[in-house]
Amino acid sequence: GIEEPPEVMVHFLTRIGLMQEDPDDYNGALVITSKGYEFMLRDTNAQVWQFVLQYLNSMAHHNLKDAIRIEALSFLICLGSCRVGEGYFNSVLGSKSARILMKDFARFGLLFVCRVAGKKAFYPTRVAVNLVASNEKEGSKQTDALGQSVAATRSLEESLSSPVPSRSHLAVVVQTNFQVVAYTTSKLHISTLALFCDVESYRRLPNVIFFHITRDSIRSAFRLGVKADQILRFLHVHAHPMLRNGDQPLVPSNVTDQILLWDRERRRVVMDEVWAHQCRDSSEFAAVGQYASDLDALAWGNAHTNKLYVHFGKSEMVHAYIRKWRTKHYNS
Repeated sequence: GIEEPPEVMVHFLTRIGLMQEDPDDYNGALVITSKGYEFMLRDTNAQVWQFVLQYLNSMAHHNLKDAIRIEALSFLICLGSCRVGEGYFNSVLGSKSARILMKDFARFGLLFVCRVAGKKAFYPTRVAVNLVASNEKEGSKQTDALGQSVAATRSLEESLSSPVPSRSHLAVVVQTNFQVVAYTTSKLHISTLALFCDVESYRRLPNVIFFHITRDSIRSAFRLGVKADQILRFLHVHAHPMLRNGDQPLVPSNVTDQILLWDRERRRVVMDEVWAHQCRDSSEFAAVGQYASDLDALAWGNAHTNKLYVHFGKSEMVHAYIRKWRTKHYNS
């Protein structure tokens, strides 16, 4: 079975607004918020940095908050110079606070902590090493405007060329026929793609999956709170490295335009609940229409049929005015 996350991590996710209690579930089950879906579509480095920054902000009331923050940033910088798979005993950490940071960073997936020869040791993960990595080649330019690190791209290329693909990487190719080809073996990546892809079109090979982007799948993502620019940014960030060598866009222009058009469809028509009132004559139509307009309650009126449509939230006030107006003009 799937291992449950530590309770401290669940509390952390709810505190920073990525998850919340389901209002329709009396057992207090947690659901992902719209902010959480946005978080899922960000690249790995941005996700980890958000965790780290929120973690440091949570120490605002700690007596040694400044010293801990400085030590945490120094720890992260040192991890960027470490090698993946190389272990270090916790004795190299000079203070007690650094050992506490080691445990917390392990919860974020930056370190793997275990015992070696009876001593506690930590192993930096690839996420930790790439977190502060940068391209050290002179004269090189950043190929991705979204800021994906060169080290992460290089490790992705190595992963895809290996006989057994790594679960930690994702490479996406979006085709002009709206088919999404994703090189991954991670269930998390598949679930993330399923947020905006048609799950019925899902097909799988040992190291690659196929989805289709459809109008219904994109609209389902919109209903979850996912935005069009978040989907496009996700596809750009995780585009296959081979796509970055040419002059073609990482996502075909027709796919980009169509996703944006589907997003605009939601704002073409605004639904509003109204109360319809049929006036007896033009004088009533003019008087009630003017009152509703002054009250900012008038949605629409048709002078040919003497019919008014009033916003439902203010319909009681308009209805009370109509009764008074009719009593004054028709019963006098």
